[in-house]
Amino acid sequence: MTKKKNSLPDVQEFYRALEAELTPTKWRTFEGTLSMFLEGGSRKQLRQVKTCSPSTVSRLLNTMNTQPLEKARLRFQVKALRAAYDRLRGQKPWLVIRVDLTSIEKTGKSLPYTRTYNGVFGLHLVVIHVSIGKLSFPMGHAIYDPAQEETPIQLALKLIRRFHPYLWGDLPQFLVMDSGFYSADALDLLRWWGFEHISIGGRSNLLLADGRQLKEAGRGECVELAGLPGVPLYVSWVDLPRNDKMKRFYVLDTQPGTARTLTRRHKRRWLIESFFKSAKHDFGLKETRLRTETGIDNWIFLVWLSISLALYQQFRAGMTGGQCPAWCLTLSEAGEEVRLVLMPHVVRRTLLAALYRLDAAELTLLSAKTGQAA
Repeated sequence: MTKKKNSLPDVQEFYRALEAELTPTKWRTFEGTLSMFLEGGSRKQLRQVKTCSPSTVSRLLNTMNTQPLEKARLRFQVKALRAAYDRLRGQKPWLVIRVDLTSIEKTGKSLPYTRTYNGVFGLHLVVIHVSIGKLSFPMGHAIYDPAQEETPIQLALKLIRRFHPYLWGDLPQFLVMDSGFYSADALDLLRWWGFEHISIGGRSNLLLADGRQLKEAGRGECVELAGLPGVPLYVSWVDLPRNDKMKRFYVLDTQPGTARTLTRRHKRRWLIESFFKSAKHDFGLKETRLRTETGIDNWIFLVWLSISLALYQQFRAGMTGGQCPAWCLTLSEAGEEVRLVLMPHVVRRTLLAALYRLDAAELTLLSAKTGQAA
């Protein structure tokens, strides 16, 4: 039976495609490590992998070429997003592309990629995150490397250019970024690339073409920036608590709308903040401890892969036959479900190993009691 054009891709088929890219020996180690990343409620450390030794996992992560796996992941994500778009009825939503920077605080001075940025010493990642309706994925990242002279804005533009327009074609695209990625040149370049709808944060002291500053504009007002004449932009802002005070964040949008509409559009960026929180605390992003560039790159790849599988499982669990999705799983629970679907043999081996340890402990206890009785 042939699949329907808009049918969602089979996650098991994708998993087999990953397996085909590695030798059987490497795959056993990789699969056990991926199981650890998907396991809810556990710290993501090499010694938590139950199917092989920490040294074996470390050796794989410090030497493995994940480019073929990365390509397979991207193919799966694009297919899933397109299928989710085709399944929607009525007015189609925008494909929302979010770009943001997250920092992973570190203390080791000899780690690669580490630098101080915004007062934080550690790894700094520019991440591109894409969603259609209720389905979202991390698509890629770039590390803000002190050995390179590229700024976060330049890294963001490289990421956007990498994925646009080759993957999305005619899908309507909405690009959302915060003020850390604002520059007049970048905004002009994004419009030249074909982005018709962009929402980006702006500093309060941005100079307007009429001599005012951005903070003097009214909500919903159409303005032109001094550095970008001839381009109409629409202004709004939102007040958020920061350090026990309310701080005002300004928004510039290339599409007109009421003050409330402009603010609501830009709030779509905040989904990436909850994504970062889950990636760090549930899927091990903050626990990146390997000391080689390849090891760090592969650790981040495993975080993106595991959280992508969990996001897809969560999306599938929330589908209710033509009704509005009713979320059934947390992201951590969805990761556990993926383990059971994709690698029940790994889960079984892990449980058996735990039972063997319990049996050994029970025998030791019985022997001790017998010795005391004698």
